[in-house]
Amino acid sequence: PINPDIDPALYTPSKRMRLMNAAISRTASGSFLISKDPVTYAHQIARPVLEAPPKIPAPNWSLLDAKPSTMSRMELEEYTEELTDSLSSAKTHVQSRDLIIEGAHAQLIMQGLLGAKQ
Repeated sequence: PINPDIDPALYTPSKRMRLMNAAISRTASGSFLISKDPVTYAHQIARPVLEAPPKIPAPNWSLLDAKPSTMSRMELEEYTEELTDSLSSAKTHVQSRDLIIEGAHAQLIMQGLLGAKQ
């Protein structure tokens, strides 16, 4: 039993491992990962889920070639709007790719854990 009055930061590494194993063993997938049973041919590594970036407009990279020093005030205002839209699109691309990479890493971790049991 865990004493709620004790700061978890004071737990020893072995105590933390025991608590983590206990928590993981209470889940359906986690109990498989920490079980002592050998892995057999019936346990197959899940096929990877391959994701592609969403179909969103690409940033307008040609805006980087513009010469703002030669633009009028009106042109600069339009240029600023276009840059803002393009930067927003680039941000969406980066965020979606980051999520895809995070998912791929999670799959690799699960495959590594399953492989370590074999």
